[in-house]
Parts: sequence; structure tokens; C-alpha cells
Amino acid sequence: MSTHGDGGRTGTTTQRDGGTRWTAAPRLGVLFAVALPFLALPSAAAAQDEAGAYAAVEQIFEGMRTADSDLVRAVFAADARFAMIDTRESPPRVRVQSVEGWIGAIGNSGGSWDEQIYDVEVTVDGSMASVWAPYTFYRDGAISHCGINSIELLHDGSGWKVTQISDTRRQSDCPDPLG
Repeated sequence: MSTHGDGGRTGTTTQRDGGTRWTAAPRLGVLFAVALPFLALPSAAAAQDEAGAYAAVEQIFEGMRTADSDLVRAVFAADARFAMIDTRESPPRVRVQSVEGWIGAIGNSGGSWDEQIYDVEVTVDGSMASVWAPYTFYRDGAISHCGINSIELLHDGSGWKVTQISDTRRQSDCPDPLG
């Protein structure tokens, strides 16, 4: 194979049988080598979005610990809902309900509710975020139950709003992140 006399700038080579084969211009390789590390790093905006979505979720749990239903209500979208698997029946069934009753109960809990999340995963795509968080729920300092929270959020221009919380619940084999 021989390279055309233009120093390889055209990105073509001539094969021995006279055919022409296109190859990447050498400059493209340099460009990719320089740009690749920057493409692989999350942007500052993406990290900020993840932090904002996480902060909205953490506000829910701070409101639970302090029995501040207004703090909790502030991060929920209108018509937000809970979705859960009700295992009290056989076979288990999906239940969906408004968050309003639960938010009201937070204000009456006297600060006895403490839900600790850990190993949190936050995924953001533009104005949509998903938070996956194992949790352990304490009532009056004792473990009540545990499971996984899947929390969906949308950014409405004023901030992240929770649109749905789905969770699993079990009362055995619960980790104790506080202990």
C-alpha cells in the first residue's frame, strides 16, 4: 500500500491492486485522543442536577425526622403518589395512593419517624431524575421495617418535585445504618 503524495491529508490510501480504501485522517485520531477524557467526565451541570435531586429526597427524610409536614409537602408535585406492593394479601397486589394522608401523618408523628437511606443511586436525564435508595425505617428509635425506595422526580423550573415514590417493605433482615 502507498499513501498519496498529499501526506495522508485526504484520508485515502491506494492498495496494490489499484483500488482505493478510505481511512481515518491522522488528525481525527489526535482530536479523539484529546477530547475523549472530557467526554467521559460528567459535566458540572449534571453533577449539580444529581445533587439537587438528592437534596429534594433528603428534604423528605429531614421533614420526617422533625415532624415538619410543610417541609415534606414542599418537594412533592401536585397529584404525587405512592405505589407499593401490598404483601398482606395473597397474592400480593399493587396499591397506589395519594401522598397527602402520609404527609399529614408526618406532622402528627411527634418526630418519632426516622427513615435512613444509604447506597443511594441518582440518575438524571435533563429535567427527569430517578433515585434508588435502600432504607431502614425507625420508629421511636427501633427498627420497624426496611426495603428499597424508588423515587421519581421532575424539575419544573423552580426545583425538583417528587412525582412518585414506590417502595418495598419487609420486617426481617433489616440493616442498621445507625448502629
